[in-house]
Amino acid sequence: MNRQTYTITRHMCPRNCYDSCPMLAYTSHGRIDHITGDSLTPGAAKQLCSKSNQILSTVYHKDRLLYPMLQHERGSGHWQRISWDTAIDIIAHKILDLKERFHSTLPLCLNKYSGNFGLLRNACEGMFNSLGPTTQTIGTPCFSSGIDAQKLDFGGNVTSQTQGLVNSKLILLWGVNPAWTAIHTMPALYAARECGAKIVVIDPIRTETASKADYYIQLRPGSDAALALLLLCRLYARHDLITESNKIKGLEEFLTGLTKIDQSKLLAAVDQTDETIDFLVELIAAHHPMHIWAGFGLQRHLQGGLTIRLIDALSMLTNNIGIAGGGVNFADREAFQLPYFIKQCRDDTRFVNINQFSHTLQTLKDPPVRLLWIACRNLWSQDVGLQELHALWQNLELIVTADKFLTPTAQMSDIVLPVTTEFEDLDIYTGYFQQWLGINERAIPPQGETKSDLEIARLLTHRLNELAPGTSTFPAHLTDEEFLDRELPESLCLSIGIKNWRQLRKGAIKVRPTPIAWEGQHFATDDGKFHCCPIPQNLVQLLPSEEMPFYFITPHAQQNINSQIHTRLKELSEYPIVYLHPQPAKQRGLSESQQVILWNQYGKLTGIVCFDSSLPPDVILCYQGSSKHGTVNALNGGRVSDLGSLSTGAPGVALYDVLVNIRRK
Repeated sequence: MNRQTYTITRHMCPRNCYDSCPMLAYTSHGRIDHITGDSLTPGAAKQLCSKSNQILSTVYHKDRLLYPMLQHERGSGHWQRISWDTAIDIIAHKILDLKERFHSTLPLCLNKYSGNFGLLRNACEGMFNSLGPTTQTIGTPCFSSGIDAQKLDFGGNVTSQTQGLVNSKLILLWGVNPAWTAIHTMPALYAARECGAKIVVIDPIRTETASKADYYIQLRPGSDAALALLLLCRLYARHDLITESNKIKGLEEFLTGLTKIDQSKLLAAVDQTDETIDFLVELIAAHHPMHIWAGFGLQRHLQGGLTIRLIDALSMLTNNIGIAGGGVNFADREAFQLPYFIKQCRDDTRFVNINQFSHTLQTLKDPPVRLLWIACRNLWSQDVGLQELHALWQNLELIVTADKFLTPTAQMSDIVLPVTTEFEDLDIYTGYFQQWLGINERAIPPQGETKSDLEIARLLTHRLNELAPGTSTFPAHLTDEEFLDRELPESLCLSIGIKNWRQLRKGAIKVRPTPIAWEGQHFATDDGKFHCCPIPQNLVQLLPSEEMPFYFITPHAQQNINSQIHTRLKELSEYPIVYLHPQPAKQRGLSESQQVILWNQYGKLTGIVCFDSSLPPDVILCYQGSSKHGTVNALNGGRVSDLGSLSTGAPGVALYDVLVNIRRK
């Protein structure tokens, strides 16, 4: 490749992903030809994941939204192309109408999350907050229980750099599948193995990562807390394996609690033999340091926070915290703290739990929500409690969705605003695991009439203030660069080794000052100690019944993140593929490729059968975003998990605590 023929720009993949990859875009004659990993940046990988083809094809896809659209009769499919002036005018008049009728801006609601985590995408929040007290979502469907758990244990959320795995002797990949969801960590895992580390995968599903591990333990879904407790009990029985340190608060009560546990109940809960548990104990005893990567799936259960806390305790009590090659990696929210001035945060916002969105909005009466703005989300594919979402939808007077495609949510909206990609406007992004901070430069002009969330905020601010001066205080006069100057002042930049954000045009940087999480066991708790969780009196584990005999497991797919799959529609099946063991399938008269109905008390889902003999007989597996029609969350009522409110403002959601039945269609 002749670099002289291309203009090269730097980018950061801003999606909800472990890797947050630094990228290079190669543009010629105003069109991006291809993208690669940013190997010009030290430590960044040249190879991108298999999703990269979709990322680029999204920019030029024939179905991409390029103009504002108005739907005549919600859900009818009768769309009309309109101008930006018309779209903004309709929205502005509705905002002012609601404000006058209800004498409040609380009827205005914003529902936004992770379609694009870029810093300037927070203009959505800033625009809403500039209007007065509004209704907005709070919390996260992703990792809030685990975030709270580690904040309670360590005082914060910090990960060790994956390159440090070469110092590990034992690596537990617990409920995580990096071969699909974090491919840039795989070289570090292979390097660790070459240095003598043993790799164990613990997961209900025999994943691609499990096939590459030294050992695989197929755990019963939702029994992770029981396994952690069982390991702690048996390690404590061998007194030489537990570290009784004065760095641990609540240690005596914790250890006393271990002695009172009925291990037979734990063994039954995990559905493993004594030999398997003892083998894992011996691995931990013989291989130090041990690193545990706790996946997000672990804490998507009713006691998900407790599970992470017990895993933290397992690592701390075996002296594997704060040392090279040790630690418990979950997520890193402490590496780089941005001020987020652009949000214009206020104290009188009416927040609703993002995981109980439909249910909560139906209960709001003083005043009710009447305008819904959706950004970086696809509610109709990704929300839980879809029956209540149907009921809510009818009560809304105006629904606006800002997106790149006519998603199921956009199809049920009144106005759709076309937004730019990460190649068409300036932005900054930092991830929550790999600790990169990088820039998104403008490689090409916005396609069609697409606009960034920030530019949309400017347009709406100007129109509102023309109609009713002083309605919005959003600083629409600032340029993109001036917004970034406010967010990353010189003092903040100097703290991470750069003079200003413009230096990121030379390459992304790592913002974690030390490669070892909690090095030297210096914790961020008030007393500087690790805090043990109380030993639970009982474990809550959802168990199959005669009426609902199957666990319904819905992990991330290899080729898409949640429902961001619009460029692959032709490759998708009409209905979700549901994988199950041949034995229970044949008992029910089911054959491969047959259409079936999955159901429970929350809804029904049409699926297509595929046999998988590696699955436990009581598990049905279905990957997120794997079909043209139907969503796995149709069967999810949105049970809350035990933690999450401390860090994210709302409890997490037990996405994987779902039981179903199956029959022929």
